[in-house]
Amino acid sequence: MKIEIKNEKRKVKLKGFFFVVCSFSLFTSVQAQKWSTVGSGVKGSYKPLYVFNGKLYAGGMDSVGKKATHIACWDGKIWTAPDSSFQGNITAMTEYNGKLYAGTQVGPDDGKYTGYNLLCWNDTVWKYLASTNGRINALCVVKGTLYVGGSFTKADTLIAKHIVKYTDTAGWAKAGSIPNSVWALITFRDKVYAGGQFQSVVRWTGKYWEDVLGPGSQFATGWVKCFVNYFDEIYACGEFDYLIKWDTKSWTPVGPFNGVTATMVVDSSGLFVGGDFTAAPNSDNVFHVVDYENYNRSWNCMGGVIYWSGDCTTYSGTVSSLALYKKEIYIGGKFTLAGNIVATNFAKYTLPPNSTLVEGK
Repeated sequence: MKIEIKNEKRKVKLKGFFFVVCSFSLFTSVQAQKWSTVGSGVKGSYKPLYVFNGKLYAGGMDSVGKKATHIACWDGKIWTAPDSSFQGNITAMTEYNGKLYAGTQVGPDDGKYTGYNLLCWNDTVWKYLASTNGRINALCVVKGTLYVGGSFTKADTLIAKHIVKYTDTAGWAKAGSIPNSVWALITFRDKVYAGGQFQSVVRWTGKYWEDVLGPGSQFATGWVKCFVNYFDEIYACGEFDYLIKWDTKSWTPVGPFNGVTATMVVDSSGLFVGGDFTAAPNSDNVFHVVDYENYNRSWNCMGGVIYWSGDCTTYSGTVSSLALYKKEIYIGGKFTLAGNIVATNFAKYTLPPNSTLVEGK
């Protein structure tokens, strides 16, 4: 399918006013029909995203309607702000024992945070559980235990170097130590894998963390920020311009892109990747989000997102969060156009009717 690139002026109606803006047509009309906006009256960064109890939760928010809030909830029709008592910016989310668990950081808007907490949401109220002395970056669950990774060295009074485990019956417990900040966790074949501000991915044996290597492996040259399980292989992305995958024997690169890959999400047939890139392997002009199909190793253009600054000359923007919800991909980042529609920092992309989704982060 040929991708046509055009630079043209068009009229856009916003709240009763017409504005002439520049539009970059990066897609066919079929692709354009798949993009749409997501409600109205919300502002924020939409990061992170997580699906819980049939609703999509978004962190990094500023407001819903006229109400200031750091978290918003989308039920497919309207946005709401769950629980007015919530405090702090969300840094990570996962489901554990039927509740939504979140890492948060509390402090002034200048980034000088004063507290880092673990909270849980039971669909009615947020409950404080515990604190760390640094940012919580990642959460995952294996065999009834919640693993918490981040930039901390203590969990309440427990010495915990960048990794700790938690149960809702016993609280914090040691889970070894990792030499530097953890940014990503995943459960794969009943074991926990961690990536972050260190040279290799590590795996928890139950007693210690071991390097996950293999003969001939080519590993990442930057921090791992995100994991997904796609066709029973671990894919990792982060501060490097390609993906790496683990087939239980060795790491191999997938790519390259022409910019950083920041986030991923999967369905039964596709791996969706977002980031700072504008081109993927054998697919120019994908603009920050692309679909990878494992069975034929192909990269498919979805139309892309662009941040338009008014000069009609620079293709910029980024995608920083992805989630699958009700057979649609929800995309957060910095952009003003998604496909051929006006959409500020958040949009959704409708998948074909035959897609089978695994909803969530």
